[in-house]
Amino acid sequence: MSPFHAMLTRRGFLQKTCSIGAALAVAGIAQGLLPSGSLAASGQAKTEQQTRLLMGTLVTLTAVSPDPARAQEAFALAFAEIERLIAVFDRHDAGSALGQLNAAGSLASPPKELAHVLGEALALGRSTEFAFNPAITPLVELFERAKASRSGLPGYGNSDFRHALALADPAAIQCKDGRIRLEREGMRLTLDGIAKGYIADMASETLSRKGVRDHMVNAGGDIRVSGRAASGEPWRVGVQHPGKAEGLLTAVPVSGAIATSGSYEKYYDRSRGRHHLISHVTGKSADIASVTVRAATAMQADALATTLAFLPPAQALRYAQERSASCLIVNRQGECFVSSNWG
Repeated sequence: MSPFHAMLTRRGFLQKTCSIGAALAVAGIAQGLLPSGSLAASGQAKTEQQTRLLMGTLVTLTAVSPDPARAQEAFALAFAEIERLIAVFDRHDAGSALGQLNAAGSLASPPKELAHVLGEALALGRSTEFAFNPAITPLVELFERAKASRSGLPGYGNSDFRHALALADPAAIQCKDGRIRLEREGMRLTLDGIAKGYIADMASETLSRKGVRDHMVNAGGDIRVSGRAASGEPWRVGVQHPGKAEGLLTAVPVSGAIATSGSYEKYYDRSRGRHHLISHVTGKSADIASVTVRAATAMQADALATTLAFLPPAQALRYAQERSASCLIVNRQGECFVSSNWG
């Protein structure tokens, strides 16, 4: 599976506390969830859509345009941009820029996209005591191998666990003089929690440059929108019930981007107590069901949804609002914490 695996969710009527019995998952808006009317008020613009399997997920581009040919041409360019960026960020591909960095421990003259996204990830990490940590890969891969082999997850005192935890050291990432260097042998980076959002943003920019103003990019739940839906109303994203694949709680309007991280996305045990949101301090998974963020860009929403999972709810809500983002946090007991700018 590609590193970009997140599946997302959203909210609408949720109050300060709620018992939904499970995580809130961001369900990317699908064709059946688009605002009612497939034609714009003018009766001329039509909804065009195209889906491809990329980044280990379904990537759907939706456009509202009076010119179907232009929309399809823009889709082709946006998908080409997505594929170009996958070749930069895919940690599972030894030939990608990130794969080369992980293999060699150093990369001179990295692609500008890699340098930019890693820089944003490190800046976010520094502002949160590295709640967002791109060096967490050794722990993630240790758990992935254990799950794949069905050998049982390593205990917190296990020597392999302690070694992986020591390698998850963000202070050992050095970016200077046009080079990225990993100062501990065996370190590996992941940008899974930020790069898919960035790729969605770049696909959106491609569509806009081609003249397709009204569109949605849904990269497996990392969602970036522009303009309006076919009804002339803001784009809306459905809130999927985490325990019901086809069940929706509600839908919310989105003007920029939306993303969710949660324990239901990628987990390693049946209780979902050990999942992909892992602390580099303790090696334990965040005690959270889900975090949903609306922000100006998909990169910001994607990264904040991961970061806020590690902060106490009150602190997380303040942090999001200070960055002009809004969020909904659902803990494992089903309690909801909503920022004042969410509604």
